[in-house]
Amino acid sequence: MPDSPERTALYRLYDENDRLLYVGMSNEPKERMKAHAADKTWWPEVATRDFEWFGTRAEAAQAEIEAIRGEQPIHNHTHNTAAVLALLPPPREEPLQPQLDPIARDGRSVAQRMAAEMRPLIMAGDMPTGSRIPSTADLCTQFNTSNVTVQRGLRILKSEGFAVGRSGAAVYVTSPAPQHLDDENQHVTTEIAAGEIAPPRRVAQALATDHGEVVQRQESLVQADNRPIRITTTYRRLQGGAGIPVEALDQITVRPPTTAELLLLQIPEEVAVMNVFRQVLDGDGHVLEVQSFVEPGNLCLRQYRTPIDPQ
Repeated sequence: MPDSPERTALYRLYDENDRLLYVGMSNEPKERMKAHAADKTWWPEVATRDFEWFGTRAEAAQAEIEAIRGEQPIHNHTHNTAAVLALLPPPREEPLQPQLDPIARDGRSVAQRMAAEMRPLIMAGDMPTGSRIPSTADLCTQFNTSNVTVQRGLRILKSEGFAVGRSGAAVYVTSPAPQHLDDENQHVTTEIAAGEIAPPRRVAQALATDHGEVVQRQESLVQADNRPIRITTTYRRLQGGAGIPVEALDQITVRPPTTAELLLLQIPEEVAVMNVFRQVLDGDGHVLEVQSFVEPGNLCLRQYRTPIDPQ
């Protein structure tokens, strides 16, 4: 039973494949589960349940809005999604100006937050490869959650290549990187597509193409140890100059993958990609070609040396 009439639970219902079926809130979640079992046709699909308690109903309602909007449960659209989203403030009439609402709480599930806390420790080496991940009991205490939720968080790390379980034993830290990730002599490059296209605007600006001018585009998939590690796309003018490349100008961004990138690179659900937009310059500063590299965020690493002005 909750400690006070205001204390309210946000609950998530999952099927046996860990798909999110439904998100709701109640200050009497056990009674709500009985009601769902009686009137929801999809109830037999429910395999596991997560409960997250909030001090007030208003806090739980805001968390429910964020969960429905961000996690897209399968069955909420048949019940109350429209009603819940109607509680959101109307869009402001300020075109071309992003309206970024302050983020007061982490709207991700407890399992996602657990994986997010452990992931940087593994990537930084604070939890080294081969070391044992804390026990389920310890993780339940650390993250104040249930065994089921801890197992879901560990599955996220396993899917990203950061953890592996041994039958009848503990879970250990691993690296998602292929053995020959940094050995270009061991990489295999396969051409995916090639042809003449109208260039994207950013490429057209870099290559200084004329209006309506097409460029040569070549897209390739790079693999190491039979695992995809990079999509490389190169753009060149058909009547390009014969200059000698002497410099590369890189612009680096991080974003969610497109569907094509996710499938080509076999990226787990929560992993972003790093996109390097490279302009290859000759000695006069003219752009000879444009290259785009897309790499999974759990594999990519860049190291730079930058001179510092000793003023």
